[in-house]
Amino acid sequence: MISVIVIGKNEGERLTACLESVQEALSVLAHEVLYVDSCSTDDSMARAKAMGARCYLLAQTRTTAGLGRFVGAREARGEYLLFLDGDMRLCPGFAERALMAMAARGYDGVCGIREDVYLRGGRVVSRRENYYGCTQERIAPEFGGALMIRAEALEGCGGWSTDTIACEEAELHARLNDAGCRIAEIPVPMIVHTDTLREGRGVLGVLFSRRRLGEGQAFRCAAAKGKAKAYMLHEKKKFLFYALDILCLLLVLLLHGAGWAVCLLIQSMQLGFLIARGRGRAFVSQKLFFFAFPLGLCTYRVRSRAYAAV
Repeated sequence: MISVIVIGKNEGERLTACLESVQEALSVLAHEVLYVDSCSTDDSMARAKAMGARCYLLAQTRTTAGLGRFVGAREARGEYLLFLDGDMRLCPGFAERALMAMAARGYDGVCGIREDVYLRGGRVVSRRENYYGCTQERIAPEFGGALMIRAEALEGCGGWSTDTIACEEAELHARLNDAGCRIAEIPVPMIVHTDTLREGRGVLGVLFSRRRLGEGQAFRCAAAKGKAKAYMLHEKKKFLFYALDILCLLLVLLLHGAGWAVCLLIQSMQLGFLIARGRGRAFVSQKLFFFAFPLGLCTYRVRSRAYAAV
């Protein structure tokens, strides 16, 4: 049986669309649906119950996605767990193809093609039809919140971390890899994700966004499980550049003028390396990581795992 675990907060009509897509896509497969709510103030819980989902309410008001998924996995009864967010719609045919790939090649988990639809003021302004650029079956270099995985594999690596506000997928992926689990990516449409574009965040909002802070918090989560090395290896390019940035800072402090010259040389080499691989924008992302990572380490805190069936 497949346990579909949907997390959400104030999703409204998007949650109904998500659950309807699950009903349609899994109509011929044995499945159950669990909805974990992060203290919504709208009718999300009522919508989920009306659709036949088993519903759970988190006690923690400032929740994380990992916390919702952790609770859903704890209550699930299926051999396979399919994680979705409330703003995602499941594509027909994915689950069948994922089950076949797992059975034929022994994968522990599978993800597929993710399409992102971006809204502004309720109107579609752009699309990204293949977010991860999946064109062939391969071991997944990364995955997002949509994932189908064997319950045994997830439990064996320690499950979802509950205490990071972002980057919980990368942290889980690192522990899965460390445990010898294989997560595959197949060129089959999996989900359509609806995202609302955020405007007016300002400089501080960009520098210290949830995702930026989450990178430091995810490292703390991995360290708490004794998997800091596994996480650093999984994100090795990011941490290598981080080490180079630390070196640049030390050179500037110790050597002054000469340090600036060496620093500029190192930064130019970084930028050239990324541009040569078509990832020039990652240079800016890496600089933001340099500033936000320490703050993420400092803002880490343990979340309550209390919840109630509704």
